[in-house]
Parts: sequence; structure tokens; C-alpha cells
Amino acid sequence: MIEDIWRKFHQQLLLFIRSKVNDQSIAEDILQETFIKISGRINSLKEPEKLNAWLYQICRNTIIDYYRQRSFDLDKNIELDQVPSSESENNSLKQRKQLGLCIEVLINDLSGTYRDILVAYEINNIKQITIAKQFNLSLSAVKSRVKRGREKLKEKMLRCCEFEFGEIGITHTCKNTCGCS
Repeated sequence: MIEDIWRKFHQQLLLFIRSKVNDQSIAEDILQETFIKISGRINSLKEPEKLNAWLYQICRNTIIDYYRQRSFDLDKNIELDQVPSSESENNSLKQRKQLGLCIEVLINDLSGTYRDILVAYEINNIKQITIAKQFNLSLSAVKSRVKRGREKLKEKMLRCCEFEFGEIGITHTCKNTCGCS
């Protein structure tokens, strides 16, 4: 059964992953990881008619796991001159890391076009004109979707996170309703 799923869906899933990850070899690694998860969980699929949605959900979660791991790896590789010299700087670094994780999770939770365009623009740093060509949209449509996507992201963040403005800057606390911690 896994072989049939591979033959039928691997190209679609790879294209989906490539829309979220800007590197072909990383996309292929994520695809392989997705199929490892699929093969380990295939018996948990209760409704075979929902196979397509189930596959894409596993794929989305694997992409999120990739970004989480990448964020963790980046934090492990901080240069010595970037290591916080005080406890408040250390707390600030932890706050930024947690906020970045929340933002990634919440962006990936947005609906289709908003998510894809925000990931391309905000995470992958692709220019809006390039995104317009990639999605076969006008530049004004991309700008509008970036703006609306940011608004939707802001709404999600305000439901999920608490922000406090103080002497040391902004502090962020996740209410743990978005699944980012």
C-alpha cells in the first residue's frame, strides 16, 4: 500500500514541500521523512477516503518539525561573541526564540494562499514580484495577500500569545493554545 501511495502522491507532496522550503535537497529529505511517518502510521488511518488530507497533514507537520529543528540548530550554533553576558540578555534570547517558533507555527496554520505567500515572503525572503510569477498572480494581489496574511497572523498571535511592554523591551508568553511550545 505504501508503494501505491508513493507512486500516486510523492510528486504532489514534493511540490507542496518545495512551496514551503527553498532547497531541493532539503525538500527531498522532508519528503522521505514524511513517508517514513506515513509508513509508521498507515494503520491509524480510519477513513481511507480522507487519505489525501491525512497525507498533507503529516507533510505539513513534518515541515513544521524541520523549521523547529532548524531554529534549534541555529540556537546551538551561536557564536561566542553572541552569547548573552547577563541573565536579562539570556531571557531576551529565549523570548525571541520562542516568539520565532510561535510565528512559524502560526504561519503554517494559516489557510492555503496566505500561508504559502507569507512563508515565501517572510521566511524564505523571496521578493514579491517573484512570488507573483510563481503563483501566477499580479503584484498587487501578492501585496494584498501579504497584508491580509499578516493581519490574520496578528489575530492568531493575539489569541495565542501575551505581550508585555516594559523597561527591558517586549516580553512574550505563549498561552500554549497554538501548539508552539
